[in-house]
Amino acid sequence: MPRLKEISVAYTFTKNLGNFESLKVDAGLVVALEPEDNPQTVYADAWKIAKKQIKQGIEAAKGGFIE
Repeated sequence: MPRLKEISVAYTFTKNLGNFESLKVDAGLVVALEPEDNPQTVYADAWKIAKKQIKQGIEAAKGGFIE
């Protein structure tokens, strides 16, 4: 079986703001695996990081649109 070399995750959050406007926050990352890494653990950790980035993006946008 081939060795897994990297894991990629992406997370998107879209919120309808009404009045034909929406807020879309994307986060994604690619993680290189070392031979001793457990892929399931790395995958779970990558999702935690992506979700944290989404939360930070939502918080940053609460004051209005980001320029």
